[in-house]
Amino acid sequence: MKYKLITLLFLGMFLINSVYALEDLGTFKQGETVIISQICNDATYITLSSISKPDSTRISINENMTFVGSGEFNYNFSSTYDLGRYDVKGISDGCENTFAYYFTITPSGQGGTENITFFILIILLIYGITFTGFFGRNIPMTILGGMAMLFLGVYLVSQGIIIFRDDLTNYIAYLTIAVGAITSFWAVLEQFEVI
Repeated sequence: MKYKLITLLFLGMFLINSVYALEDLGTFKQGETVIISQICNDATYITLSSISKPDSTRISINENMTFVGSGEFNYNFSSTYDLGRYDVKGISDGCENTFAYYFTITPSGQGGTENITFFILIILLIYGITFTGFFGRNIPMTILGGMAMLFLGVYLVSQGIIIFRDDLTNYIAYLTIAVGAITSFWAVLEQFEVI
């Protein structure tokens, strides 16, 4: 009896969490327009009431969503320059009467950190090639590694590392550009002295 009661309590906690959980609309790229969609066959209108931005500021929308057919209503939201999670709330005259969603904005439009190991390995590989060429006095390898560091740094400035683009990733990007430029410049000067 005791184990049945504990099992019932755990199941109840999971059911309560699933009832109050917001539905995920997905992950989108920074600056892109997000189409917020709600489906309700018996609604005559659906009003988008508010959107909370990642910095906790709330945007009062209070606009009706556009009916696109087959019970689907859409709203185009284009103020997606802040990175993070946006919470969406609305009401309708049918279905559940209220709804709540969230979506996430990242620099690349990818969610999660699945590829973070790949990015770290690429960064370490490029740094390794450059420093091996530099300290081993291998001029062609240093030039190629330095150029790769320049391209990696520019990529990191514009895209960040998957879901991260903040002061730390910018610092890493500018450091990568500086080290790449200095080592490439040094290797080119050494090449001209050898000839």
